[in-house]
Amino acid sequence: MKSRIDRLAVILGVLVLTGSTVLGGPMRRADVAADPVWAVHVDCDLLRSTALGSFILSEMEKPEAQAKLAAFQAMFSFDLRTQLHGLTLYSTGPSPADGVLLVYADFDPDRLVTLAKAAEDARETQYKQTVIYSWVDGKRKARNGVKPRTYAAIAGDRVVFAQQEERVAQALDVVKGATPSLAGGQVFGQLGAAGSTGFIQAAARKLDFAASAPNAAILRLSKLARFQLGETGQQVTATLALEANDEEVATNMVSIAQGLVALMKLQKEKPESAKIADALAITQKGPGLLVNLSLPAADVIEMMKAGAAHKAHRKDAKETNN
Repeated sequence: MKSRIDRLAVILGVLVLTGSTVLGGPMRRADVAADPVWAVHVDCDLLRSTALGSFILSEMEKPEAQAKLAAFQAMFSFDLRTQLHGLTLYSTGPSPADGVLLVYADFDPDRLVTLAKAAEDARETQYKQTVIYSWVDGKRKARNGVKPRTYAAIAGDRVVFAQQEERVAQALDVVKGATPSLAGGQVFGQLGAAGSTGFIQAAARKLDFAASAPNAAILRLSKLARFQLGETGQQVTATLALEANDEEVATNMVSIAQGLVALMKLQKEKPESAKIADALAITQKGPGLLVNLSLPAADVIEMMKAGAAHKAHRKDAKETNN
């Protein structure tokens, strides 16, 4: 049973970061700290109602996925396809270790507690009325000879994950209303807004990207970024809104964005890149830059199939060579 809870944290984190198997509910602004540097929410229930969601679920019905899902369900006593309702990842600090993951699901709390207690070097800390569990995270490298730990706590229908006990404690104060949340202000006001059609929403500010990351040049010029991905009427839509300090900087950002799109169109060996580039529309309004994308859901699904086939081919080739 060692490290089983570790796998849950890793799997759920991957779901958010890759957007590959997401299933969720509307973002609860009252559960997110009032002053985040960035926040990402996956609305799993909404995704299930789309063509993309239907395709993802059909992929999960394949034999190779069924075995893994069955093992996961037997271990954690809930079905990722129907009982995972939402994922929110946010951070109030600059370090990746400052991040907090909120998981909303129809889980059995007693089952999760049993698994947490059975994990490697399991520990418990009482924080006010809630127990914070922790265990050694075998997936992460030791630092200065110290094995990193994962911390988690159950708060109603949520499980709170973090790499630091302090961050779990702070998150618990937020969800219990003891400290301010996004619900009490205008920070990232569009996240969780009523009537949103986006099954993935994200926002970031105080952006700080290394100069050695050329692909992030346009983001380094932004003081605020918002992203939304959704589907309406069998059409997949994505919006990236960037806000600069002034109109001149925004004009430079437009030039960078147009250059990136031109490069995408030149990638003849990747026809999907050219199709995406043709579907992009870049506009500027004052210090703001808006990038919109609209593609038929059927085209996006074909791209996903092609990507999966290419990945499988590379895996087979690697195994053959070995």
